[in-house]
This record gives sequence, structure tokens and C-alpha cells, in this order.
Amino acid sequence: MDILTNFGIQPQLLLAQIVNFLIILFLLKKFFFGPIVKVLEDRKKRIEQSLQNADQISEKLQKTEESSKKILDETRESAKTIIAQAKQEAQRITDEAINESRKTQLDALESAKAQIEAQRQKMQKDLEKETLTLVAEVVKKVLKRTLSQKEKQILSQKTITEIGKQL
Repeated sequence: MDILTNFGIQPQLLLAQIVNFLIILFLLKKFFFGPIVKVLEDRKKRIEQSLQNADQISEKLQKTEESSKKILDETRESAKTIIAQAKQEAQRITDEAINESRKTQLDALESAKAQIEAQRQKMQKDLEKETLTLVAEVVKKVLKRTLSQKEKQILSQKTITEIGKQL
């Protein structure tokens, strides 16, 4: 202990200072360092939780972006399919309209041909009647005599036969 006294240290004061230091250390630890350490630990936990949340949010964002991209791709494919179907349907409708138009034209043409044929036959019959009438008139004028009924029939038959051959 002489060494302590040589340096000007008194053991009682040193002991009192050590006790005071321990008391102050205890009080600081209990009332000051404890709450500060607790606040720092809480803050550290919150930061770690925030980082985990950020990672989870990043993963969810990435999954959402992938899902959105997949949905967009599916939508594009669906749109392409719908457009292709619409084009096919438009082509089918156009083809049907063209076929219907052709059918209508053919029907009209057939109807016109039938009408023309009916008119031609009617005109031919009218022409035959008119020709027979004219021939009979010509024959009467040429012969200028009265013919018997039998002679008229024979003459008419010959004339009709010859006219039929010429037609």
C-alpha cells in the first residue's frame, strides 16, 4: 500500500470512488444504457422486419409482373385467335353472299330464258296461224273458184305439210 500512498492515492478514497463508480455504472445501466440498448434493439428489429417486408414485396412485385406478362401474352393470343376467327367468318359471309348472288343471277337468267322460249313458241304458233291464213287466202285468190269441202281439206293438208317441212 505504500506504493499507493507514494503516488498520492488514499485507499479509502479509492474504495469510495470505486463504490461510487459501481453505483453510477449500475444506475446508468439500469436507467440509461438499458433503455438506449432496448431502443437500439427495437430499431434493429424494425429494420430487419422492414428488409424482410421489402424482400417479400419485391418477390410479390416480381410475381405480379410475371403474372401480368402472362395475362398479356394470353390476351394477345386470344385477340389473335378472335381476329383470325373474325376474318374467317367475314370470308365465309363474303363467299355466301357471292354464291347467293350467283344463284340469284342464274335463277334470273333461267327465268329470262324460259320467258324468251315461251314468247318464241307463242310467236311461232301465231306465225303458223297467220301463215296458214295467208296461204288459204292466196290459194283462194289463185284458184278463184269455189272448191268443195273435200278439196279444201286435201289442199289445206298438203299446204300444212309443206309449211311444216319448211319450218
